[in-house]
Amino acid sequence: MDLDYAETATVLIVEDDKEIRELIRLYLVKSGFRVEEANDGVSALRVFESARPDLVLLDIQLPGGDGLTLCEQLRSVSNIPIVFVSARGEAEDIVHGLSLGADDYIPKPFDPAVVVARVKANLRRAPIYRRYDASVPVPSRERTIPSEGIHIDTRKMTVHVNGQEVKMSAKEFMLLAFLASRPDEVFSASELYEHVWGSDSNDDPRTVMVHIYNIRKKLEQDPANPRYIISVRGMGYRYEGTAAR
Repeated sequence: MDLDYAETATVLIVEDDKEIRELIRLYLVKSGFRVEEANDGVSALRVFESARPDLVLLDIQLPGGDGLTLCEQLRSVSNIPIVFVSARGEAEDIVHGLSLGADDYIPKPFDPAVVVARVKANLRRAPIYRRYDASVPVPSRERTIPSEGIHIDTRKMTVHVNGQEVKMSAKEFMLLAFLASRPDEVFSASELYEHVWGSDSNDDPRTVMVHIYNIRKKLEQDPANPRYIISVRGMGYRYEGTAAR
């Protein structure tokens, strides 16, 4: 799906520092994006409901709460991309944010041009972020991917396990659909990252690791002993085509 997101996408910036918020806004507007702003979690939820943004840039440290909690709240109702922009770059904060459903992160200080590039990359790499619109034709190549106990519908962007739908973030769905469409092939974390997040994002293997961990929790009866996404020591991951043990 080849779309010029800069002509149609709305980005919500959630940042309590007015100067940083304004800097990001200026660069996004210059690139053609519509921009909404919020300086705390409460106002962010209000703007999110009214503006229905296509992507959220989210600081972790916010007055009256924190971005991690807000990320969890947003992810419970939407699969749009959430990108952290934060000075809190410690490993535990990054992993925690990803485990709550964030798609990417950008450490402070940052180059605002990089922020714009990453916004475009997240929207370009994941058209499923966009709300479903019956007026938008579905590419003919999209299909369902059946597997033992799992049904992946790439048209509706849904996953069912033993007949029950499970909710996934956009990146989780993309990662699962990519692996499931290539059963028994082994992919390194870097290969998976480049396919799902793109080469112009942070190449951090923890991102892939955390997303696979989240997928396993949603698919598996015993995530520590997975049937579907198998770790191949020293090489990466593969999707077990028959899910047989």
